[in-house]
Amino acid sequence: MEIPATGPGSRSRPRPTWSELPGAVRSGIEHVLGAPVAEAVSVPLGLTPGLASRVRLADGRRAFLKAAGVHRGPSDVEKLRREARVLDALGPDTPAPRLLGFYDDGRWAALACTDVDGRPPVLPWTADELERVLEALTTCAAATTPAPLGEPRFVTDWAADLTGWRHLASNPAAAEAARAAFPDHDFDLERFARLEAGWSVRADGDTLLHGDLRADNILLTEERVWFVDWPSACVGAPWLDLVFLLPGVAASAPAFDVAEIVRTHPLTRDVAPATITATVAALAGFLVTVGLEPAPWYAPEVRAFQLAEARAALRWLDGLI
Repeated sequence: MEIPATGPGSRSRPRPTWSELPGAVRSGIEHVLGAPVAEAVSVPLGLTPGLASRVRLADGRRAFLKAAGVHRGPSDVEKLRREARVLDALGPDTPAPRLLGFYDDGRWAALACTDVDGRPPVLPWTADELERVLEALTTCAAATTPAPLGEPRFVTDWAADLTGWRHLASNPAAAEAARAAFPDHDFDLERFARLEAGWSVRADGDTLLHGDLRADNILLTEERVWFVDWPSACVGAPWLDLVFLLPGVAASAPAFDVAEIVRTHPLTRDVAPATITATVAALAGFLVTVGLEPAPWYAPEVRAFQLAEARAALRWLDGLI
């Protein structure tokens, strides 16, 4: 039985449901899980087009299930394969779901993991919940160092994305569009491009990073903080997840002093200020450029979110230079 998601936060483009998966795929998933699916509840949040459901099995066990087919894009299937490898490698002290099973027939893939009965942080962020998440980031970095996987490397995965200012500096039409979208900011493209180019100098490391940390990839329970959705995990310096999380925090709650968080947090307080400035510059350039791209059909709201993050990152950068 599939129960559709309703109410605030439901997606304008609904995900496929359990009953809409091909029969052979459903049977294969149930074989991997060792029991039939008795109930599935679609989850509305997220920025991927595949199935995402909380399921109850006939034997009473629960799981969180994600599935995707190559007909919607081979990259979504590959992301599930990558996430399965990551979850299988994470140690028990990592605040992440455990892998319960994986199905892959070449055209469809499905991942089942721990069903965390939690909720995302309240938006705008509150001080107490942000403090919990910041503490959990320290715990997570300790649990994933040394990294249980050697690849992919953060500096390789992000090499093409973190060139936004250099792209704008060499593309007058794109630069004009960016200036029009951010009229309150005077872009010094050549200076920003030089700053951005230094982001990777200290970005390598031996920590398995989440790689895509934002509020909708965090779940809070009474007991702990969980980081979920790990397909973007990569190996790099332990402080990167924190820096990449903060524009979203500042976009939601501008009163938080993200620069002060970086100066005092255990993961970033010993990182050279020039390294932080270069990384924030690169992140701001990425958010500016990606925020102006056409929205994917399955997540029309994502560009507005990224543009809000871009404004927060630009404010942060202004305070650093």
